[in-house]
Amino acid sequence: MIDVRSAVVVKAHVLLFVLCVLAGCRTETEETQPQQMVFVDTKTHVAVVGPVTDQFPALNTETGKRTLMPGLYCPKCEKWYPVPSPDQINHRPDGGLCPKTKTSLIADGPWPKR
Repeated sequence: MIDVRSAVVVKAHVLLFVLCVLAGCRTETEETQPQQMVFVDTKTHVAVVGPVTDQFPALNTETGKRTLMPGLYCPKCEKWYPVPSPDQINHRPDGGLCPKTKTSLIADGPWPKR
């Protein structure tokens, strides 16, 4: 039979767990991991995953050059393309379309293999 003290300890642990879940507690590892996004290298046209940044073109750590642009995905040809420059989007009617299929590019798609 479980004694009263053990039952209170179990209830306290359950309550603490529920409160942590409801409060959105995270482990230290989750908080310190950087957010990720898909980039397309403008020289090689290879899609890569890297930390979110607000400076574009972003630095490609493999080449040491600023050649990474945010990626947009074409669901029809299943390929990532670099985000067009603001001039292309604003002045060309096909600026946000896939160059091959003329389908609208979208921000989310399957992440490229690393």
